[in-house]
Amino acid sequence: MIADLSLLVLAFVLLASFATAVLHGAIGMAGGVIMAAILSHFMSIKSAVPVMTCALIISHFSRAIMYFRDTDWKITFRVLLFGCPTIVIGALIFSVISPRAIAIVFAAFLIASFPIKYWARKHQITTGPKLLAGASAIWGMLAGNVIGPAFFLAPFLLGTGMNRMVFAGTLASITFVMNVLKLSVFGATELITGELLLLGVLIGVMTIPGNWVGRSILKKMQDSEHRLIIDILTVLMIANFIYLAAK
Repeated sequence: MIADLSLLVLAFVLLASFATAVLHGAIGMAGGVIMAAILSHFMSIKSAVPVMTCALIISHFSRAIMYFRDTDWKITFRVLLFGCPTIVIGALIFSVISPRAIAIVFAAFLIASFPIKYWARKHQITTGPKLLAGASAIWGMLAGNVIGPAFFLAPFLLGTGMNRMVFAGTLASITFVMNVLKLSVFGATELITGELLLLGVLIGVMTIPGNWVGRSILKKMQDSEHRLIIDILTVLMIANFIYLAAK
């Protein structure tokens, strides 16, 4: 797989890994799905997802360490308790569906995230234990199939009353465990090869300095700017995955 990429393309992919990690560090999510979209133009989306799953293990582990003191461990445990079983189910479904279907799932998932986010903002939802448990189970199913399911989970986490720094730390720890579990399922279903694993490691290593830069940006950002950036990126990703589904 790496041998099929020219040195110029490989250099571009690694540079993009750093840039998307800066973005991910600055808003707490979105970097993985953008990088998956970029990779999907150089390889099958069915290969891009396992590569990014591997890369995100490294990326989220580094972010989990950076935000260790900001993490709400009680909420992290509850999300993983109810989300992990459905992550396995979602990853197994991913292993048998077509690349086009995967692109459609990505697009549909991102489109659905808009009304969920705006409904949550308008009604200023307060997330209790039962609502968080239900949202976590749905998030797990999405997480097994797509990169970037934090778009769905985000309003429910924020609804617990956490600030953006706690949000970033809690989400980093949750998604680290999620990606470890996904990669385990992909390995069992032979979706991940040695070359894909190596590319994922290279991308993951490049995200570490980007995460540090992004964290410093997040500290200076206003909440309104944070929301606007997420919405703009969501629209761009929807267009990208509709394009990939139509190819």
